[in-house]
Amino acid sequence: MILLVEDDVAIGRAVVQGLGARGHEVRWLRRASGVIEALGEGGVAVAVLDLNLPDGDGLALCRDLRAAGHGLPVLMLTARGTLDDRLEGFAAGADDYLPKPFAFAELAARVDVLVRRAAQLLPQPVSLGTLSVDPLRGLVLHCGAPLALEPRTQGLLARLVMARGDVVGREALIDAVWGAEAVVGANTLDAAISALRRRLAELVPGLVVKAIKGRGFQIVAHGDAQASAGMDAGNRQEADKLN
Repeated sequence: MILLVEDDVAIGRAVVQGLGARGHEVRWLRRASGVIEALGEGGVAVAVLDLNLPDGDGLALCRDLRAAGHGLPVLMLTARGTLDDRLEGFAAGADDYLPKPFAFAELAARVDVLVRRAAQLLPQPVSLGTLSVDPLRGLVLHCGAPLALEPRTQGLLARLVMARGDVVGREALIDAVWGAEAVVGANTLDAAISALRRRLAELVPGLVVKAIKGRGFQIVAHGDAQASAGMDAGNRQEADKLN
């Protein structure tokens, strides 16, 4: 799927219709605010970003995507076509840059190239126990079946599973789910983690999300979490005896 972020109605309609006629599925957003969530839902192969958006700047949006770990190819569309503008776009993380006005045939050719590039760099699924993350489709699967989760709950779970049992820091979780520029407090993250724990207890009771004080969170098998808690308690008791 192609994610088009363009506030100009005429350009947006022409791109959606033209790329659709070439066999591409296109999702069209007219504001920057929904992009992170759209990518979290998965299935996006290439993003086409306008630089001048009603609620933000495409350059900043591209930087946020890269900071959050999104590696999909990005094509920037803009009326700013000087060499300095293009260099600034590439520095922000863009893979290609097309100044307006443009010929649709050129846009389509550039999108086709990026789609092929994305296909060559497809991330492999990551598994942890009965869970697996399909990065291409943006799905978390349990025993091969997609889990029905809210987008942010799914984003948290996917990030934890992709860590393969390692601890994921709070900032890394916030960047992955809300975006690097989002102002998200500790209480918001803790509430989201609590919601994830409830859903795991319902859907995948063999796995739990464990808080690691001062470091972040990790997802582990239920027995491993109990054993770890027992070891921690035993270590504390031993330390008390020594003191």
